[in-house]
Amino acid sequence: MIGIYYLFICFFMGFSILEPLFGDMKVFTGKTFSKKQIVLSSWYIRLPAYFVTGVPVLTWAVYIFAYILRNTANPLGYANVIVIIAATVFCSVMLVLLLKKKVSRFKGETDKISSAEIIMTGFIVMLSMYLMFRSLGMADGKLKIGLSVFSDFSTHLSMIRSFSHLGNVPTHYTFFGGTDVKYHFMFQFLCGNLEFLGLRLDLALNIPSILSLVFSYFLLYVLTVKLCGKKAIGMVTLVLYSFRSSSAFFEYVLSLPEGEVWSTLTNKDICEFIGTTNHEDWGLWNLNVYANQRHFSFSLTIMLLVLILMLPAFYEGCIRIKNYFTENKFSIKEYINTSFVTNEGWVVKDYKSCVFAGLLLGLSGFFNGAVLIGTVIILFFIAAASDRRLEYVILAGIAGVLALLQSKCFISSSLFTPQFFYGFLSEPRTLFGTLDYVRRMMGLLPLVLIIQLLRVKTMHRYLMFTFMAPIIFAFTVSLTPDIAVNHKYVMIGIMLLDIYAAAFLVDLFEKKDVLYRAVAVLLTISLTITGFFEFIIFSRKNTNERSIAYSYEDDIMRWIWDNADKDDIFLTANYFLTFGGYGNSMVLSGAQLYNGWEYFSWSAGYDVGERDDLEISIYSASDKESLYADVEKAGVDYIVIDRFNRDSDMYELNEALIKSSYLEVFHTDNGEDRFSIYDTSKKITVIQD
Repeated sequence: MIGIYYLFICFFMGFSILEPLFGDMKVFTGKTFSKKQIVLSSWYIRLPAYFVTGVPVLTWAVYIFAYILRNTANPLGYANVIVIIAATVFCSVMLVLLLKKKVSRFKGETDKISSAEIIMTGFIVMLSMYLMFRSLGMADGKLKIGLSVFSDFSTHLSMIRSFSHLGNVPTHYTFFGGTDVKYHFMFQFLCGNLEFLGLRLDLALNIPSILSLVFSYFLLYVLTVKLCGKKAIGMVTLVLYSFRSSSAFFEYVLSLPEGEVWSTLTNKDICEFIGTTNHEDWGLWNLNVYANQRHFSFSLTIMLLVLILMLPAFYEGCIRIKNYFTENKFSIKEYINTSFVTNEGWVVKDYKSCVFAGLLLGLSGFFNGAVLIGTVIILFFIAAASDRRLEYVILAGIAGVLALLQSKCFISSSLFTPQFFYGFLSEPRTLFGTLDYVRRMMGLLPLVLIIQLLRVKTMHRYLMFTFMAPIIFAFTVSLTPDIAVNHKYVMIGIMLLDIYAAAFLVDLFEKKDVLYRAVAVLLTISLTITGFFEFIIFSRKNTNERSIAYSYEDDIMRWIWDNADKDDIFLTANYFLTFGGYGNSMVLSGAQLYNGWEYFSWSAGYDVGERDDLEISIYSASDKESLYADVEKAGVDYIVIDRFNRDSDMYELNEALIKSSYLEVFHTDNGEDRFSIYDTSKKITVIQD
């Protein structure tokens, strides 16, 4: 199947770029950042690095060629033919050249994988597959979407289908049709292209999602071992990453009636996410995020790879400064002179890493913009204490230019409107309100981190503050109208800080005293029990019985794909995926909706007010003249009427006027459930029967 071959060639493209560029990828897993020898298989960095390098290169190439060929009969088809053939030739040539060097790049790397790592890898793969297929799959000819993800999947699946069936290049946001696209869409384009190449929709989304999550685990493991030098810490970090720390479980248990705790916890009908802070019922902090926001893991993998590439300069700077002050008295002035006013502090020694990291980070901007911003925040503080700072400047310059270029191409207005917004989702948004919010949301994790902060060396203490930077950003700055989207910055920070929480737990457990080990076990349980229980909730919430079943394709979708142009805009009720209704077909068709579910457009930064007014005015118009004028102003090509419009509490539908004004080009059913599409380019002058 061509879709599978596309993913296969993505790996080989990454191989063809990275192996010549870095000589041999196993150099990254032979030593810690502090130059201590470790036995770590390079497969844990190779596979993720190949994937997140090859995918952006090929996917952007397909998109650019589809744009160039947008006026041809099949832009996406021609673009894929060009890119896949060119990539195959390039990779074949590079493979031959690398084989001629007769360098054993992979020999012995599999042997380095320990039994514990095999178990760990199996856990990661099974967990990732379970999360993705549990929340999205096919059964009985129906597309089954899990109860915990169906809402956000409205936009994700709509965008994917807009690429695979309607060729949405140049790209518009399907829930606010006819305008620019402020939402990062390239992962959806990747999945849409895979469906276009023959993969079934659920597989087109699940396969790259599974690979992305697995590889984010792999690189977090590599980063942890390189920072701490112990595989055990890496494995505990992955456990903490999987099952979040929070006081939610304990508060939930205490809220239950006496004698009903066990029966409630084991009740399969209990399927709501727990927690008392705002939006925890969304599954805002647990594994559901990775099932819901599939593009998040892909960009996290890029972030982790960039950190692995750039941290050696930080270590060089810290070690050099430490060695200097072992022989000289410390002072702020002397530190500034030693750190900043020296060649070592600025000179570039590794152009390859910083240029590659800048290109990779820049290309990731429209895969997930929040991760790009979070990575830049972390790198800024790392650069402040590093040697070779010009490498960070080069990285930031390349990434910034690429991100700016993309935003200029896709966004017609300002991308962000930064505002000071203290407190994130805490209530009240005061110092004590924020501290209480952090306590409830993170549980014992802050306490463990404070203890570890006092125990580690200065260099790691600084890194801990650096990893906290995205969290501080989330609690003080808002870039979009919806502050809840800042949760990704918090998750980035917590993921990295989990490394130091894991180091504390492993250090406790390695002590021979039974009491220390008991404390380590109890702390581990306390830090993970909320996340583990919410994993159970996720499983209950996303059963086949509770999932929302949709037609993989139906008459409405088929009509749109056969008759509508990619730029056609449909005026509809405020649709999103839900239980039943023809609106599901409209969303899953990938058609451009004039005013889809408002939360999605509002949170992405669109001004929905004018479209609200025009939607109401069109559906409730009292005469043809005003109807024609409003339709022309809105620029809609089709008007949809179904039960949602008839039952609307926003307006009183004047269906007879619309029916007498435009030709009905498609309909299903009759009566209140009748679904009609009217073509606004086909005005009629007589009233239809």
